[in-house]
Amino acid sequence: MANLLRKCRVVPIQFVLAGAALLIYIIYSQRPEKVNLESKWAELRDEELKKYASVREVGLEFVRKTGRVGNNIEDLGEKTLDRMNLTQLMVAVHSFLDNADVMCKRRIRMGSLSDGGWEICDDDLVRPKQPPCLVYSFGSVEHFAFEDDISRVYGCEVHSFQVDMAWDDYNRSDLIYVHPFGVGKYTEDNPEGKELYTFGDIRTILSHKKRNIDVVKLDIQYAEWSAMQEMVEEDELDNVRQVLVEYHIGSDPTEEKLRRMLRILRGMSEAGFRKFYVHKCEKGSYHHPNFPVVRSKCYDIHYLNENFLKKRDKKPKLEEEDEEEEDTEEEEEEEKGGSDEKKTKKQVEDEDREEEEEDEGKRKKEREEEDE
Repeated sequence: MANLLRKCRVVPIQFVLAGAALLIYIIYSQRPEKVNLESKWAELRDEELKKYASVREVGLEFVRKTGRVGNNIEDLGEKTLDRMNLTQLMVAVHSFLDNADVMCKRRIRMGSLSDGGWEICDDDLVRPKQPPCLVYSFGSVEHFAFEDDISRVYGCEVHSFQVDMAWDDYNRSDLIYVHPFGVGKYTEDNPEGKELYTFGDIRTILSHKKRNIDVVKLDIQYAEWSAMQEMVEEDELDNVRQVLVEYHIGSDPTEEKLRRMLRILRGMSEAGFRKFYVHKCEKGSYHHPNFPVVRSKCYDIHYLNENFLKKRDKKPKLEEEDEEEEDTEEEEEEEKGGSDEKKTKKQVEDEDREEEEEDEGKRKKEREEEDE
């Protein structure tokens, strides 16, 4: 009887384990096979390039010759732009956006480590100055990780602009102010009914015209090109220390769009902005014969304003001038002191001569009295 009971206990457990194993097998067998990107990469690339069968694929030497990096984009004149074909334009845009211009010795990430986080350059002169540092954040879409971090770490006054927000201005905290409008090329209500203001008008509305802005962040889904065009053309970024922007290129831009992008990127470079951090967006990678390797549809570009860094170069010169002025003053004092010494010595000699003459006169008078 005891043996029978033991068997009854064991049999159900065995059935349960067998049923569980069968269920797991059925679930995994129904799942689609996971594509191994490394092994399938060549096939995926060839498949994408079939769409451009009539376009000749460029090589690395062409990229080196045509691609623009660093300040070379400032040499890209209008006549050259007009002569460039689609391949040359695309190589120029991607080459420039994919390479940094200057080193930031200390970067601190604000917000999420994944999408929604941004790098801040913490080097002297370009770091947010506390207090009262000022930050503009466009397009956070009700995610405040970046705003929360930069207000907490640096103590900055942060203005977050959310054009899709359905309610009025409000304060998220003592330092974070949320506004229901966005930035654009014009001050207007656009066709989608969104309230937009130029960057200059926003600064006027908020009474920030005379203040330095430490950080401007733009993540506004293709609208950055129009907004940045207005900022560059109107010199609205002269007193901005850092600009963080997500540039959207797309997978098949036209020649006119690429020329417009290059003009705006050239304007940023001419205004003194240098890329200290570049990051390709992982989502939306694609192959195109106008570039020999995989491209991204968007780039996160982090600029610092070199005009602020130039102040450091002027400082030693001022110190040298101060030292020269001090040396000149010391020499003048020494000359003055020397002349005073000479004058004093002469006065002493004159006084001694006068005393001798007086003594001689007294002695002469005494002799005359004795003779009498």
